[in-house]
Amino acid sequence: MRILAIYPGLNPVFDEVAFALPPLLAQGCEVRVIATRLSRLKSDQPCDNHELFRGVEIYRPYADPEELSANPGRLHTEVIRLADEFCPDFLFANSFRSLAAVRMIGRRHPVPALLRVESIDPLSSMRRRYYLGVPTIGRIVGSLRWWQAAGEVDALMTNDPADGQQLDRFRPRGRRLYYAGHCAQQPEDWRMAPARDRGEMIYIGSLVPHKNCARWLETVPAILERTPVERFTVIGRGSDERVVESLRRRYGDRVQHILGVTRCQALERLSGAFLAYSESTSGWGFLCDAWSTGTPVLCPQSTFGIVPDVNGMMPKGREELVATVARLYEDDGYYRGLQAGGMRRFNSEHTSKVVSRQYLEIFRDVAEGRARDARPAVAK
Repeated sequence: MRILAIYPGLNPVFDEVAFALPPLLAQGCEVRVIATRLSRLKSDQPCDNHELFRGVEIYRPYADPEELSANPGRLHTEVIRLADEFCPDFLFANSFRSLAAVRMIGRRHPVPALLRVESIDPLSSMRRRYYLGVPTIGRIVGSLRWWQAAGEVDALMTNDPADGQQLDRFRPRGRRLYYAGHCAQQPEDWRMAPARDRGEMIYIGSLVPHKNCARWLETVPAILERTPVERFTVIGRGSDERVVESLRRRYGDRVQHILGVTRCQALERLSGAFLAYSESTSGWGFLCDAWSTGTPVLCPQSTFGIVPDVNGMMPKGREELVATVARLYEDDGYYRGLQAGGMRRFNSEHTSKVVSRQYLEIFRDVAEGRARDARPAVAK
């Protein structure tokens, strides 16, 4: 199977999802990626126009995700040439932002196409400014966007375990929904921190509204003032950087903000922190990376398939939050149990070997479904 994947930014130095693609080669596939030189939230460093990553060809004709989504036709000749050379059997859209390019390529190569999303929550497909910060409006507009997107692909794939219960119920335009784990494979050349800093709590990821960063204004003061946590380190960029700056004005150097690090640096920083903290209702790479480094995760709002007190801490309310963080410092058995539970979760669901196998099974099923639909009915 020749898989042509469209990504709004794909740089293996920063993006963990890149590691899901190379194992497909060992399963008899060919993989080519069309991406952008800049990814914005992961890094502000432009990538090379072309890269060979573990046998996967990555071409980056587009400047940034905005150009990919809003004006893919500007590079029509170059992109179609890359598609014609490859002659794909399958198109993989890694984001809503990839759909316009997939549509353009699909007119010339009418092969099965799949859209991957982090979650089927309608709000996850919308920027806050498009629904004026009103969730009800966002869910209505987001549902319409889902309906439109479903008309451009054969099937959809979610990486959110919480969507697993809806695989049969969520079928916009009759399209099938699949689940595959989020890939968070570790690079071979990363190194563990020499020791854990018992005073450090850390967050690494985008600072955007759907990560619920605004809640830090209520919770971080309680943690810094009433638990042994000495410092909250935030690594990332986005529109909610204002939240971090507000905390910095109040707590000074006890809140540190770093705009971006490489993937190896992120894993090293995680492995040196005492706990990882997110108020996001999802999970993705941050929680997976924390699990892979043995760093307990505090994730009160997450729907990412967390088992409370087994692979994550999910306290409800401020008092329980403070008590849970205090317990982490006081109970070594609790700490070690969370480390072991997180590692089991990572190894069973989020390595490149596991995720790439899920991808290929889904790609084949989608392709077979297209072939079945195309066969003429047999007269009885």
